[in-house]
Amino acid sequence: MATRFVRTAATLAVAAAALTLLSQSARAQQPRPLPKLVSLSSLIAQGFEIKGLTGNQSGVVSTLVLQKDKDVYLCDSKDLSIQPTAFECWPVK
Repeated sequence: MATRFVRTAATLAVAAAALTLLSQSARAQQPRPLPKLVSLSSLIAQGFEIKGLTGNQSGVVSTLVLQKDKDVYLCDSKDLSIQPTAFECWPVK
């Protein structure tokens, strides 16, 4: 069951990343400002829910997918050796 959840979460993360890349290539002719990074704790405080995650064989989470209504954020872990629970998040359009 846990393996199935991780596979589903990995699929969601890959799909979200692919959609981000596709939207960026479609708008490549128009320069856009970089999305502002947001902290994971601020998103959780706003009511966002974790909808997916990816990790490695030892169970270390590296990417989270958060959603609230139609808003979706991807969160990547920072340097795990220094801050094991710190994530930087950005919106997915």
